[in-house]
Amino acid sequence: MAAMQKLIASLLVVLGCALAANATSCESRNASCSFCVKQFECYWCANNANNASTSSPCLKRSVTDLIPACSGTYHLYPSCSISGTAVLAITISIVCLVVIIIVAVFCCCCCCGSKRTKRKWQKEDDKEKREREDRRIRQESRRSERQVRNDEIRKKYGLHKDEEGTTGRYQRFDV
Repeated sequence: MAAMQKLIASLLVVLGCALAANATSCESRNASCSFCVKQFECYWCANNANNASTSSPCLKRSVTDLIPACSGTYHLYPSCSISGTAVLAITISIVCLVVIIIVAVFCCCCCCGSKRTKRKWQKEDDKEKREREDRRIRQESRRSERQVRNDEIRKKYGLHKDEEGTTGRYQRFDV
């Protein structure tokens, strides 16, 4: 357990030294704008878009700040010819556009999809009704055929009904 605590403590010390080295590395890159922005964590502050003088500072980029705190008007991040603010604005607008497109596609799919689903269910219901009607018609025809066969059998054996409603059975004669 104590060895684990020592290991974690040493890792924290090494990580802290690495972070401190990165913080000072941007400050040591004040030679030029192109030298400054080669480091991923660094950006160059300038008073105007074309200002790449050595008097401008090279600062460390913070993860929490979207727009860096520059004393100058422009901060140059990805390259010395493009303002970091412009890149940030373009990136934010592209992300917003993609989100709007995704929401629009989702809404269209939900609305149109529900209409398509309703049509699909309606087609299935209509098909089921047609099949039910076909079964009913076939059942009626089988019932009438069965009735005809039963009537023929009754007639053959003298069990049919006459028009008067009496059956054709043998009747007992009273003498």
